[in-house]
Amino acid sequence: MAEVFLARRRAAGVEKWLVVKRMRPERATDARFLELFVREAKLSMSLAHQNIVPVFDFGRIDDQVFIAMERVEGRDLGSTLTRAGAPLPPLLAAFAAAECCQALDYAHRRRGPDGTELGIVHRDVTPRNVMLSWSGEVKLTDFGIAALAGEKSSVIGTPGYMAPEQARGEALDPRADVYAVGMVLREALTGARPRPGSERESTLVAARAGTLVPWPEGFASPLVAIVDRATAFDRDARYPDARAMLDELDGFIVGERATNKSDAPARRLAAWLAETWKDEREEPPIDEAIEGSHLVSFLDDGGLDAIGTGTERSMAATAAEEVAPASAPVPEAAPPVPATTPSGAKRLRWIPIAAVVIAGGAIAAVKLNRAAPPTVASAAPSDARLADAMMVDAERIVIAAAPDAAAPDAALAIVVDAAGEPHHPRPRPAIVITPPPPQAETHKVTITSRPWSYFTVDDAPLQHQTLEVLHLTSGAHVLHFTRDKLHKDVAIAVPADDTLTVVQDMSR
Repeated sequence: MAEVFLARRRAAGVEKWLVVKRMRPERATDARFLELFVREAKLSMSLAHQNIVPVFDFGRIDDQVFIAMERVEGRDLGSTLTRAGAPLPPLLAAFAAAECCQALDYAHRRRGPDGTELGIVHRDVTPRNVMLSWSGEVKLTDFGIAALAGEKSSVIGTPGYMAPEQARGEALDPRADVYAVGMVLREALTGARPRPGSERESTLVAARAGTLVPWPEGFASPLVAIVDRATAFDRDARYPDARAMLDELDGFIVGERATNKSDAPARRLAAWLAETWKDEREEPPIDEAIEGSHLVSFLDDGGLDAIGTGTERSMAATAAEEVAPASAPVPEAAPPVPATTPSGAKRLRWIPIAAVVIAGGAIAAVKLNRAAPPTVASAAPSDARLADAMMVDAERIVIAAAPDAAAPDAALAIVVDAAGEPHHPRPRPAIVITPPPPQAETHKVTITSRPWSYFTVDDAPLQHQTLEVLHLTSGAHVLHFTRDKLHKDVAIAVPADDTLTVVQDMSR
């Protein structure tokens, strides 16, 4: 799906080496592959753990889509085992597997902004995706084909390390990753693949049946029992999650270190890695200049679903948008005006609202009843607990402006009467907040062209760049494509009950 490059970033006299993963040109206009690529970026950028390779940026240069991630200075476990021509010492193999379990346990337990478990399953834990740094760190990479809870499963991944249910295309849970870690641990211990084979289809057949080569004759270690449980054919016979497997591996590591006094596992792993690679540890210097003036980052797009809408913003514009005006001294709040509520007044639904902060003023929140006389509540910002619930029975809420510096005794207030009309203790300007209009239902529209091009939708001035996924209302729309001096207008009809893919020829 992608090519991998070593890259150098220079900014303000600071140089940083990164790894850039670029989608292959022949895949750049394929909506399916772009969706996988975008999801890898979104998912990877949301993961922050010491045992996961971090992703810093996601962007494009014309029709080239890329991900920029941390460069782990070291080698992957797969190539290192091949280079060594011998298995890892049991303590180091257990340590590497335990670090992978740490990463997976974190990913498996990740929750979304609303607190819902995402149900992430990596689906491609292999020795090639386990990075070993020269300092002895172990980091898992390549969440590009990770499955999320509720998604339709597909047979995707590396057959030599797949759990049987993954090879059969069944729904997956963390136990599929536990199986893969067990396969990686077994290969590290024996120096041989437990499920050999170069043909994908034949290896998939073996994976569906759970076929593994026998352990080497005479091989004995407490780790055998851990591997056998992790790679059990029946998922219910495996460890229930990565944390349970981690606990058993930790027990082995502690016992080994107590029996054989030595350096910490990370130091021993670093020494083993350095000895394995010796003179090939460092890459040759790179002197080529890297130009990035036409680079467009997706980080400030307001969402990675809208691919290609990113623009380079100047530092001054960014600062102007993000720096708040200086606050005037906050006056001490006036006491609240008492409120009375007639008996039998109809109560309305509660709507949670956060505390309102206005520069130079106070914070206020109010509870209102239907037929209640004017009600006022105010407090100083020092009371962080002031955020309250608001009962709304008006089409608008009026928030008084910050008190004038010349009248420090004027407290910020919110006043709404039964008719929904604002009242103020004294004349002052006000900000009126009206409810937003209801949003029209939209549908997913994937827009691409060969080769890439710019386009706008209807009469909107916002310029997009293919390939991009938009959400448009059903009905007729016009896409205006441009590339160099070529212009094409294309009429489309967005269905009310389905998605739409538009592929435009911009070659002539």
